[in-house]
Amino acid sequence: MLLRLLIFLLTLALLVLAGAMLLPANVHVERNITIERPPSVIYGLLNDFRHFQAWSPWAERDPNARYDYSGPERGVGARVAWDGDPRQVGTGWQEIRESQPYSMIRTHLDFGPQGKADAYYDIRPVGQATRVEWGFDTDVTQDRGFFDAVFGKYMGLLLDRWIGADYEEGLNRLKQYAESFPDADFADLDVAVVESQAIPILFISTSSGQSDEAVANALGAAYGQISRFMASRGLEHAGNPISISHSWDENSYEFDAAIPVDDATVTATSPIQVGYTPAGLALRAVHIGPYSELSSTYNQAAAYIAVHRLDHSGVSWEHYISDPGDTAEDELVTHIYFMLDSDPGMENPGG
Repeated sequence: MLLRLLIFLLTLALLVLAGAMLLPANVHVERNITIERPPSVIYGLLNDFRHFQAWSPWAERDPNARYDYSGPERGVGARVAWDGDPRQVGTGWQEIRESQPYSMIRTHLDFGPQGKADAYYDIRPVGQATRVEWGFDTDVTQDRGFFDAVFGKYMGLLLDRWIGADYEEGLNRLKQYAESFPDADFADLDVAVVESQAIPILFISTSSGQSDEAVANALGAAYGQISRFMASRGLEHAGNPISISHSWDENSYEFDAAIPVDDATVTATSPIQVGYTPAGLALRAVHIGPYSELSSTYNQAAAYIAVHRLDHSGVSWEHYISDPGDTAEDELVTHIYFMLDSDPGMENPGG
């Protein structure tokens, strides 16, 4: 009887080992979803681990888990390490190893004793939306002894169910999160963080309706008044006109119409005032085309600022680089500035 039991157990063990030999060592899991936002928005959110906790399928399971960020804020080298309940999120780290705007991100994960893995996000435009595929690859035998590798192969049969369910939840949360951001594609936005210098100006505080015609008429009237004042004092223009925004509500637009001068000591008469342009770190977006299409660049910049977690102070201004008197409308260059409250630490703002 004992001999038969031993033979049965030996046979079972051999069958288990033989079965393990037929099972793959590499396990692949993938899920996808379509999100109603452009690829630039999706890529920006996935390329920055500080957004991850807002949509992670594991964040709510262990709210006391600790997350530490290192390396650059985004892109290759960005890393997040976590330490939490071993039954929920465990301990490990993830690092971005490859990042291609606005189409693909690859990361490497280290779960400590539980093994290593690679993950990726494949980002593709689908009409006005974006298809996101989240994939996971691991070798369930890597760095494991013989019997642990056998066990790992059998556990690998369950990974698609376990990880796949988490990925489905995470992608649904990502969709909800991403669709809370402005719906504007900033992939082709010419943008940079610059140090804005204070330059002396003569300006008139004024307001208008929100139509392009109303704004143009108000600017034209103010610039004309300032130019006549400058001519009467023998002052020269020290740069192209500027408008500094103060408020934009449902009924009106309040702003300063300004012209740079090289003499800040001039005595002005009401309604003309002497002042300076805003100074400090600012995001500069370049608009090329008619003034009537400036709102498109504003929308792109708003999406860019939100996705890149920039701390915008609310102060913005336009610098009209081109002279509309001798420049074709579709070639007009306007620089739009958004004052930042702090240094964003962005070596490559476009990434």
